[in-house]
Amino acid sequence: MNRQWTPAEAREWYKKYPWIRGCNFIGSDCCSRIDMWQSYHSDEHLLTADNELALAEKLGFNTIRLLIEFDVWAQEHDSFMTIFESYISLAAKHKITVLPVLANEAVISRGEFRFKPLGEQKYYLGYHQGRLPLTPEQSAQNPVHPLEVEPYRTQYLQMVTEIVKKYADDTRILAWDVYNEPGIILKERSRPLIRLLFDTVRACDPSQPLMADVFRPIKCDEVTDETDRLSLSLSDVISFHGYWPYEKLLPMIEVLKKEERPIFMTEWLNRIMHNTVKEIYPLLYLENIACWCWGFVLGKTQTNEPWDSLWLQYENGTHPEYDFTKWMHDLYRPGFHPYDPHEIELIRQYNDLADRRRKP
Repeated sequence: MNRQWTPAEAREWYKKYPWIRGCNFIGSDCCSRIDMWQSYHSDEHLLTADNELALAEKLGFNTIRLLIEFDVWAQEHDSFMTIFESYISLAAKHKITVLPVLANEAVISRGEFRFKPLGEQKYYLGYHQGRLPLTPEQSAQNPVHPLEVEPYRTQYLQMVTEIVKKYADDTRILAWDVYNEPGIILKERSRPLIRLLFDTVRACDPSQPLMADVFRPIKCDEVTDETDRLSLSLSDVISFHGYWPYEKLLPMIEVLKKEERPIFMTEWLNRIMHNTVKEIYPLLYLENIACWCWGFVLGKTQTNEPWDSLWLQYENGTHPEYDFTKWMHDLYRPGFHPYDPHEIELIRQYNDLADRRRKP
C-alpha cells in the first residue's frame, strides 16, 4: 500500500494470522551479518540455517526477523540477492515467515563511511556479538550512515527499492521493519532518514505493513522521545523493543495499546536485566503481541554475553541488581540442547495453546 494503513486496516490484517512468535535469526556459525549474507562459505551457512530453522519449527516458532546488510548488497549484489531468497525459501520450508529489517544504525562506520571488508571475518571471544568495545579515539569520531552521504545514499535507496519491489506481494514476507532503533547512534540526524526510507518503501506499493522501532523506555504514560514519536506516526503496526522486567514492560504495553494498532515486540529477552521467558512469554501470549526474542542457538555472535554497557553500569555501581550468572540472550546451546529446558517447555506450551486457540 502506498499510504499509511489506518488502525482498522492494520487490525483486520492482523486477524488473518495466528499468534506471531519467533526470534531474531542468525545462524550459529556466522560471527556477523557480513558473514551471514556474503558468498564466502554461504553453502555451509545456509545448511546450518536449514537445521536451526527446523529446530525453530519444532519449537513452534512461525517467524524470524532478519537484518539486511547493505555492505554485502553493494559489494556482491547478485549473490546477496540469491542468498536473501535462499533464507526466505528455507524459512518458508519450515512454515516460517520473514520480517526483514531494511536499515540499522547500530553498527555504522565512524569517521568517513567505508564498506566493511568481505571474506574471513574476525571476532573476539567473550564479547557480545564478538565485537570489542569502541576505543576512546573511535568514540570521538563522527558516526556516518550511508544514507547521509553520496554516492552511498543513492545505492542504499536502490537496494531498498529493489528488495521491496521484488517481494512486495510475496506472502513469505510478513512485514517490513523499515528502520531498527533509529537515533541510537545518530540521535536527531536519524529523523530525515526515517522519513526518506518510509517514502521510498511506500513508493514500492508493498502489500505488507511497515514499521519502525520504538526502543527507548516509555515514561509518564506517553511516548515522549521525538524520534520514537516519529516512528509511531509513520508505522502501520507498532514495533517496539522490550528488554525490561515485567513490572516496567507492562505499563509500556498499556501506552502503546492506545495507538489501536497491532503491536510487534521485535526484540526481547534479557535475562541479566530480569526480562525472562517465564514472565514475559505468557504476557505476550495473553496480549496477542507478535514477538521475536533476540538470538536462538548460541554461536559465534556470543549474544549470551552482556552488552558492554551493562558491564560499565555494574562497574560504576549504578545497577547492582543485574544477574550476570544468566545468559543474556539465546535459547539453545550448541548441539541443540536447551539453555534451560523449563524455558523451552513453557515456550512450547504457549505455542501449542495459541495454535489450538486458532483452530475453529
